[in-house]
Amino acid sequence: MIFGWLVMAVILIVSVFYVLRSVVGITKKSEVELAANFSVIRRKEIEDEVAFGRISPNEAQQLEEDLTLEETAKSKGYHYVLNNRMTQLMLAIFVVASVLGSVSLYEKLGFHKEVAFTAAISSKSMSPEKLSDFLTFRANKYGRAEDWYFVAQDFLSQNDYLQALPAFDKALAKMPGDEVDNKIRVLVEYAQAIFYANGQKVNEKMKEAVDEVLLLDPNQATALGLKGIAEFDSKNYIGAITAWQKAIVNGQNPNERSALLEGIRKARETGNISEADIPSLIKQRLSIQLDLSAMKSIDPQSVFLVYARLPDQPMPIAIKRLSVNDITQIIELTNLDNLMPGITLADAKKVDIIVKLAKITDTDLTQGKIIGSKKGVFIEKTKLLIIPVSL
Repeated sequence: MIFGWLVMAVILIVSVFYVLRSVVGITKKSEVELAANFSVIRRKEIEDEVAFGRISPNEAQQLEEDLTLEETAKSKGYHYVLNNRMTQLMLAIFVVASVLGSVSLYEKLGFHKEVAFTAAISSKSMSPEKLSDFLTFRANKYGRAEDWYFVAQDFLSQNDYLQALPAFDKALAKMPGDEVDNKIRVLVEYAQAIFYANGQKVNEKMKEAVDEVLLLDPNQATALGLKGIAEFDSKNYIGAITAWQKAIVNGQNPNERSALLEGIRKARETGNISEADIPSLIKQRLSIQLDLSAMKSIDPQSVFLVYARLPDQPMPIAIKRLSVNDITQIIELTNLDNLMPGITLADAKKVDIIVKLAKITDTDLTQGKIIGSKKGVFIEKTKLLIIPVSL
């Protein structure tokens, strides 16, 4: 880097001196020629004035001497201004300093990095390392909350939770106080990063972040899930079950729901807590086993939808989306598996069970093919429902 700056300075100095010498040579030649022509013309005028008797010979001699002095003074002044080495050196230093200063300012402001980043995107040569460098550079340059948040997200994408934590700290410190929704989202991800950075163990820093989220939004599902983990770690099993149940009620992710239900089961078992102590969220369930004997082959990219609906009603009141690996197990539909708010399996006495087959690449899974069904199933009277399926 230093070598490059030295090369640039040398090139600039040589260029400036070359230009100056060229200008000096051309200007000096022009000035000398102009001065010589002026002197010739002026002397001719003096001779004419003497010949016509307008001035005396003594006056003409004085004018000749004045003209000679003027020529000498101009020559010396011109020589000092253009031929003085110190003047040339100072001018060269000024030009070089101006150019190098401009380049240095351009470098310091980071414009070249932004240009390089844009060029890399345009040429599709952006690498993860280049992206990380640019995000960190931009965050340091502008210092905005969103810039540090993007840096944290970049580290999370690399599973580098330890590096993400300082970026989250800076994002939260610079976040305006009125951006409550954004603060909640960042705090939730921050708490998760702390948990994973600590080897999936609870610490006080995670608890503080979770408590801050729940203070802003008591129904935040992810924070409630982490709250349950903290309570379980403290052997407060009732608190863990309560937090996880609230997370299930407010959450929308079926996979997270399954994990939370498993956590509740363990908390009940470990803490010897019965449903009489804390009532279960599951008020009704329907167990289903698919009979696959008529299925000769199943595409691994298939997706199965198993759902219950009220007789003569199109919308499911409970639904499960299953992969090929899941369909050999017993499938449970519960009152928690409702697709939308409203009636659930706990509110129904009789339902129709539908099994659909679709592809994982389908944009609309409701257009799948019905491969099995059972109508008029009484929920209370059914222990295990066997449904044959076939293409």
